[in-house]
Amino acid sequence: MGLDNAGKTSIITAITNRFGFEEEIARLTPTRRIARDSFKFLGIEFTRMDFGGQKQYREEYLKHPEKYLMGTDLLFYVIDAQDFNRYIESIDYLEEVLLFFKEEQEYVPICILFHKFDPQLVNDRDINKRILTLKQALTRYSNAFDIFFFETTIFDIKSIMDAFSSGLSMLFEKMEMVSQLFSEISKNYNSILIALFDAKGITLGEYYRPHLQLNEKLKIYEKYIELQKRVVTENRTLLEFSDKFESGERFSGIIEVLKFGKLDFYLLFIVEEDKADLEKTISILDKIEAAKPQMENLILQIIQ
Repeated sequence: MGLDNAGKTSIITAITNRFGFEEEIARLTPTRRIARDSFKFLGIEFTRMDFGGQKQYREEYLKHPEKYLMGTDLLFYVIDAQDFNRYIESIDYLEEVLLFFKEEQEYVPICILFHKFDPQLVNDRDINKRILTLKQALTRYSNAFDIFFFETTIFDIKSIMDAFSSGLSMLFEKMEMVSQLFSEISKNYNSILIALFDAKGITLGEYYRPHLQLNEKLKIYEKYIELQKRVVTENRTLLEFSDKFESGERFSGIIEVLKFGKLDFYLLFIVEEDKADLEKTISILDKIEAAKPQMENLILQIIQ
């Protein structure tokens, strides 16, 4: 949900396609009323509703909230971070929605996305100050609702996937155990990243090396999308690779497919290359196999 032109449909398009979505986004028109679609995550089917944000539609939703909002499990509320003039209007709309949930004692997890937070704005002090002010104002609802904040942009697909993945993880209590396991595994290896994705690229759990730069995270995610396409196209279950960051630091890794019935999961493991001893790097990658049974057991707990 959110105001018109906040970028709601663009977010859904990016999540659905993940690559090659830019041209489709350019052709998008305003959503009329509610656009519904469905998707599966961990074998469970979800209905996703994209609420058109034009004023007449918002008035209709708020006039009959029991018709449109009852039964909601998770709310993504999108705010155009660049549209300062409509901040108050956007917050007023969100407050009306939250008031209904509160009256019905439906304490839905809320993900608030400050969207269109494009790369050139990351260090913009003015917009960061404005967003911080909004976050502080919205924390007054945190006594009743679990509220989480994200900065997203279609120019950083990972920012969108992270927000979507984090939201879904709130509905599966055991998913947090995956990241905890990865954090423990990382202590034994010089790992840059350990991550587990489903077939749509939704993150089930991940561990990043502390202080990893944003451009390095983006490089890794772009590499993952490229590798996943290769694995599917070449019908492989394991792929080893090597690449480097802009800094020149080289890394090696594996992507492995873990199959559970009709569900496919992708394990991504990346370590810093040991320039003096490449055999040591290969040995570390091989050892990750020893932890695979733990990961498989966790996945089984989650999908059961």
